[in-house]
This record gives sequence, C-alpha cells and structure tokens, in this order.
Amino acid sequence: MKKIINICHNKYLNYTCILLGVTSIFVVSYSLNSNTFAEFIKIASTLLLLQLFSFLIGSFLGFLFGFPAHNNIQFNEKYQRNSSLKEITSWLTKIIVGVTLIELKDIFIYLQIIVRKISYFIQHDDSHVVIISSILGIYFVLGFIVLYILSVTTIFEELVINDKNIDFLLSEQSMNPNPLNIDNIDNVLKSDFSQIDNASKERVLRYVSKYGLNKLEPLLTKRLGKFLLALKEYDSAAKAYESAYYRNKQDKYSLLNSCFIKSKYLKDFDNSNRILKEFINENPDFAPAHYNLACNYYREYLEFCDTDDNEYVLKLKDKAKEKLKKAFELDKGLYSEALKDSALAGLEINEIFKESKKEEKE
Repeated sequence: MKKIINICHNKYLNYTCILLGVTSIFVVSYSLNSNTFAEFIKIASTLLLLQLFSFLIGSFLGFLFGFPAHNNIQFNEKYQRNSSLKEITSWLTKIIVGVTLIELKDIFIYLQIIVRKISYFIQHDDSHVVIISSILGIYFVLGFIVLYILSVTTIFEELVINDKNIDFLLSEQSMNPNPLNIDNIDNVLKSDFSQIDNASKERVLRYVSKYGLNKLEPLLTKRLGKFLLALKEYDSAAKAYESAYYRNKQDKYSLLNSCFIKSKYLKDFDNSNRILKEFINENPDFAPAHYNLACNYYREYLEFCDTDDNEYVLKLKDKAKEKLKKAFELDKGLYSEALKDSALAGLEINEIFKESKKEEKE
C-alpha cells in the first residue's frame, strides 16, 4: 500500500496528489451521465479544464504567499542576487489581499454569475452549479496548498543552498587568488611526512595541480619533490626537483634527484641520461653526476638485458662501468656507497674500483 500512495517524499504533497486523482475520477464519472458521446466529451473536457484552471490559479496564489523572503542587506557586495521575483511576489500578495478585503462581496457575486454561465453552457441544468462550484473551490484550495507547501519546503531549501553558494563566492576564501594559502603549504612541507594527515596531502596536491611548482621558494620546492615522491607522484616529483635546481643552481643534488626519479620510476632513460650528460659537460669534476649516470646506464641494462639487441645492451653495461670508474677517480668515498647501492647490484664494483686506482697511479 505504501508503494502505491508514496508519490513523492513530502507526505503533505502525497495526500494532495491522491486527492487530486480521486476527484478527477469523480469528475470523469460524473461526465458519463450523458446521453451521447459528444455530450460526454463536452462535459468532461469542460470540467477538466475548469479543474486545471482553478488548480493553476490556486497554485499561483500559493506560490505568491509561500515564496521565501531573504534579507538583501547581507548582499552588500559588487555581485548580488536578483531580488525582483521576491519583490514582485511581495507586492502582488499585498495587492491581492487588499483588493480581496475591499471587494469581497462583489467577488462572490461575480463568481456566482460565472458559475451559472458555465453551467448553462454545459447543459441547461441547475445541478451543474453545485459541481462547478465544488470543482472551482476544491482545486483552487488544492493548488494553493500544493504550491504553498513546495514554496516553504523544497523551494526554500534550494534558496538556502543557493544563498550559501553565493556567500562562498563572495567570501574572501573564494575571492583570494591563492585560496590554498601558501603559508599552510609551507607548514605542511616543513613537517614530518609521516605525520601529515590526508586532508593536508590533498591540499598540497590541489596546490600543485592549480599553481604548478614554481611559486614556492627553492628549498620548499625541493621539499615538495620529496613529498610528491613519498606520494608516488613521480612525474610531479621529478619536475619539482628540476625546478628547485634551475632556480638555485648551487643545489646540484636536486637535479640528480630529478634524473634518478625519471630513470628509476618513470623509465625515461633517454631524458635522464641527456640531462646528466649536459650537466657533466658543465661540471666535469662533480663525481656524484658520473655516479648517477653509471646507475642510469646499469638500470637501463637490467631493464633490457633480455632483449635480442645484445650489442646495445652490452654497451650500456660498459658505459656504466666507465662512468662508475670515473666517479671513483673523482671521489673514492663513493666506493662504500656503491657497495650498498642496490641499483648497482651485480656489477663488478671491486674490479672497477681497482682499475680506477691503477689509472690514478699511472
């Protein structure tokens, strides 16, 4: 039974819709009391049109009386809600109430005349006067109730939501060109990554998505790269480290970190190797760059060692040995690092180190 009568979520509208349906059945049933089919069509169509007309008039008045008012004072901004409808409904409501109170007697007289004329139009039968009066009265009231309830519930709720949206659009948070607040981003990046909550992580990611990687200080951009790497945002992390280097070229390790991410996680060996070679040309005595390029070559070798192009793969391994030897020549301290580095696992590190020492003696 609940499924049959549950027409909408508002229980008052439910009851109104059910009553509308039942009375419409009565109107059609009354029309069946006619001699010919043409007469039935004439009576039914006239009564149903009267029903619709009365319902719409009542609905219009229900909308006028129930339309929510809002305080225009709160919208003292450059952009405001268009309040014309609210003002029109207020004026019409006052006019209708005033005219009704003044012309109440005449209104009933005019209604009686209209009802009798409609009754004689249908049939020369005074019994139609009762039916027509009932239809006009019932559907006027029902229309008023339906739209009044909708105005004070559903329409009111929609306007409240809309007002909140307008308040947000006019608020400083929305008008601020940097709503994510760079100071908050600074605080997040300076904190321990393991202690950062999900909301802060999402805030940083939104910041990166909207503003890119060049608005922070170089040190914070470097921290941002580390943060993005922890979140496995590898492409953005590589770009953050690279941006930190180009804005502060004294921070050479940021560029090495960018190349490392491109090589290990993005498998972008070509770009990573190209950047390192250009860097080595400018900084030939910087041992970590040679070391990182050796790791890149060996990582690429392991990636493609099962392919048929053995000549290309073997050259990668030879290049890795050559660059690692150069790194050892420039900085012997990298030997202990290489022994622990999983990126060089399987490479003859001891032999390469011995060869670097021999060339140094020569």
